[in-house]
Amino acid sequence: MVDENIEYISKTDIKKDCKKIQTFGRKIGALSFNEIISFNFPDHIFDAIKEYKAIKSNVAKKRQMQYLGRLFREIDLSQAYLRMEQIKNGSEIDKRNDRLAELWRNKLIHDKGALTELINLYPKIDRQKIRQLVQNSIKEKKESKPPKNFRQIFRLLKQHII
Repeated sequence: MVDENIEYISKTDIKKDCKKIQTFGRKIGALSFNEIISFNFPDHIFDAIKEYKAIKSNVAKKRQMQYLGRLFREIDLSQAYLRMEQIKNGSEIDKRNDRLAELWRNKLIHDKGALTELINLYPKIDRQKIRQLVQNSIKEKKESKPPKNFRQIFRLLKQHII
């Protein structure tokens, strides 16, 4: 007599799941230690990830990833997948904010009226400092000096715009 409630999983599906988990493990291995800590993995998994990051040999790295995949299959990864999405979305937001700061910086250097627009949009920004940085940056560019003030404008914009 065959039980109809039992769901059979093919070997192919099991292998696909293993590959998917290993790929996820590689993505985790590419993160910084602070980001990895935020996943709250058990100690033995965290230690395996640290070993993976320390290994230089490709063959040994592959073997460690297989071991890590086996460890991942023993735990529920739903929270880990959600955390990875949060990290991914956070980096996209950072990129968008960087682009916004770059656009403002270029606009400030090439358009005199942009400073007034910036001050109207962000009244808390240090007006004197941003004016001075823009003037110095223009001067640096004319004299072919290193872009010290150019970078400082970016940092200041990131602080106040974002």
